[in-house]
Amino acid sequence: MTPIRPPTTHDITSTGVLPEGRRVGLDGRRVPILRGRIHQAAVIPAMLAAATLTITAPRPAGKAAFAVFGVSVAAMLAASAFYHCHARSASTKLQARRLDHAMIFVAIAGTQTAYWLLAAPATVAAPMIALGWIAAGFGIRHKFRHLRLSTSTGSWLYAALGWMSVAMVPFLVDAGADVLLLVAAGGLVYSVGAAFLVARSVDPWPRVFGYHEVWHLLVVVGVATHGAGIVVLTHGR
Repeated sequence: MTPIRPPTTHDITSTGVLPEGRRVGLDGRRVPILRGRIHQAAVIPAMLAAATLTITAPRPAGKAAFAVFGVSVAAMLAASAFYHCHARSASTKLQARRLDHAMIFVAIAGTQTAYWLLAAPATVAAPMIALGWIAAGFGIRHKFRHLRLSTSTGSWLYAALGWMSVAMVPFLVDAGADVLLLVAAGGLVYSVGAAFLVARSVDPWPRVFGYHEVWHLLVVVGVATHGAGIVVLTHGR
């Protein structure tokens, strides 16, 4: 059986060509074996779950919510998997990294769109959805213009877009405590994961499952938690 090897996409090189076998990440450390594999494994299940829930949703708003949520989340997971596991040359890796960071904005805006569609009247939902996607577009533009291989920029924009969800709290309260709890729990999971990523404070098995993998795992947990909230909101009303 061929052993699983760490992806080489995080190698630092000045030649623009990533040498096979050099497994040093952007943080100067050896790339763990599972780098990118968690998101890679989650793409197909996320797509299948979203498709099933879209088809079985009892009303049009629910179908639209699951479709937007599913596509946006699957796009984020796929972009992450491609960047971490499949990008090879330095130029491809740069564009893949930009796409990876940009798709986080898509996932946030898509999640907010799903909740606005289900929890608020159209007169409120429509302008808030538009505002969220405009903000996401600004973030995507920023990432593609300024993100480099060796540096990151504009991380505060994720938090700014995410905190726009506070505006829907009154509507979530009306929807029920269970929905509000799931939304808050998902946001907390994302926030804790981001804090761990920045601090690199939780690094359980550096050669296999490091601090970045902790972040990726918590992203999947956050996606599942917010997806559960959409299920409750769709079928509980």
